[in-house]
Amino acid sequence: MNYIVIGSSGFIGNKVYASLKIDPNNNVVGISSNQVDLSNKDSFKKLNSIVKADSIIIMCAGVKKQLGDNIDIFEKNLIILNNFIRVILHVRPKKIIFFSSASVYGEDVLHINKIDENTLIDSRSYYGMGKYMSELLLTKACQEIKTELIILRPPLIYGDGDLSFGYGPTGFLRKALDGNEIEMWGDGTELREFIYINDVVDIIKKLINSEFNGVLNLVSGISYNYLDIIRIIRDTLNLDLKVSSRIRSKEKVDHVFSNERINNATNNFCFTSLESGIRLMHESMCLKNT
Repeated sequence: MNYIVIGSSGFIGNKVYASLKIDPNNNVVGISSNQVDLSNKDSFKKLNSIVKADSIIIMCAGVKKQLGDNIDIFEKNLIILNNFIRVILHVRPKKIIFFSSASVYGEDVLHINKIDENTLIDSRSYYGMGKYMSELLLTKACQEIKTELIILRPPLIYGDGDLSFGYGPTGFLRKALDGNEIEMWGDGTELREFIYINDVVDIIKKLINSEFNGVLNLVSGISYNYLDIIRIIRDTLNLDLKVSSRIRSKEKVDHVFSNERINNATNNFCFTSLESGIRLMHESMCLKNT
């Protein structure tokens, strides 16, 4: 199979690239921003010579929300997507798996029912708006050229290799290992989904060979709160923690997802529990430090 991983130097892309490369029957090309900077106006010309009609593309490139949530980041992400579309309109690849985000549903929006793929889009951030706009543009382009398209909307993905060390399992564990204080918003009881990076990779490999097309929330259907992360790090890993709290800047809302569609698409994929995921991440981080 001919695979192209765009964004192969990033957290998700690097793991996907490494996993696909294990099979000697796979022809895998990794594209980093150093090789092809899709935020550059003429970058699509270089990518045109790499993408083939039989290519399966995993599109992970983009500017992370952690780098800023402003109109400049919004514009840069759309430039990246537009240049990518220029390539696929010319080459017409076989299949595209595109990483969007659960942020399209609104990070601070209260949902009465479980969030599923038919939940109203209510983006409240430039990042979420940019992701949804990218979904619309890519869907239109793929319909025109009859290319298969899977749009993944993951919540927070964690694991070793995530250098953003954001607010969640990776950031909390890193601070615990470094002896730094963990600062929580409010009481930390808001519900969220946290997906272990290895599960993301395994699901992508399943979807590559599936007949599924369309939007898919990359979720387990099990929500945890931030106190659960603290408890697991403190009790299960036996690490001392310094925890403080700060006043919330927004109202507390819970995010609970339905996993019905992803269960059907992946034949009931078994997700890694938060406890097991943090254990595995801890082991990997400690190995790197030895």
